[in-house]
Amino acid sequence: MVLGIVLTIVVVLLAPRVLKSDGDGFFRPQPNPDARPAPASSADDGLADATDDAQPAPADEGPDYDFYTLLPGKEVPISDAELAATERAESERLAARERAAEQAAADAADRALPAPVVLDPPAQPSAPATPATPARPVSGTATAAGAGDGRRYLLQAGAFQASGQAEELKARIALLGLGARVESAQIDGKTIYRVRMGPYGTASDLADAKRALERGGLPAMAIEVK
Repeated sequence: MVLGIVLTIVVVLLAPRVLKSDGDGFFRPQPNPDARPAPASSADDGLADATDDAQPAPADEGPDYDFYTLLPGKEVPISDAELAATERAESERLAARERAAEQAAADAADRALPAPVVLDPPAQPSAPATPATPARPVSGTATAAGAGDGRRYLLQAGAFQASGQAEELKARIALLGLGARVESAQIDGKTIYRVRMGPYGTASDLADAKRALERGGLPAMAIEVK
């Protein structure tokens, strides 16, 4: 039995050396030089197409609104330069009307003076009563309300997609001692909430309200209503 075990060990150790032609005696798969890659099947094509289709399409961001310029067709924004020029023209008209009113009052006072009375020399003249001089109107009777040219103006402090933001801005304007309102409008199927002030009959009133907002840190856009 011991001799059989020894012979078995010798055979196991010598057999790989006798039988191998190269290598270490263990069988390993060898690459086939004539092998070609298998063509892609229709199932693989479908999988690739499905992968491509699974990529998210770029989102349509929609129109980029500038909410300070969302105005109806009959409302036109006014630049600061145009507003200043209109305000100067109104001041000039107001000054001209004041001068015309003063001149008219002076002419009326001159016409109201009584004609001089000629007394008979022998008669003892009596002291004529001094006529009262009519009071002239105070400069500024023609108020700024009469200096306008018939145009109407608005002041838009902002426009938002959320009504809460519009109400918040309205409250901030109220803290400045000014009144504002929230108006809703439909723009391309979306509801827009505008915060507006006015209308104003003169550019001077519009400019005063705009300056008051700017002092409070709130920009606004002047609008002329056609």
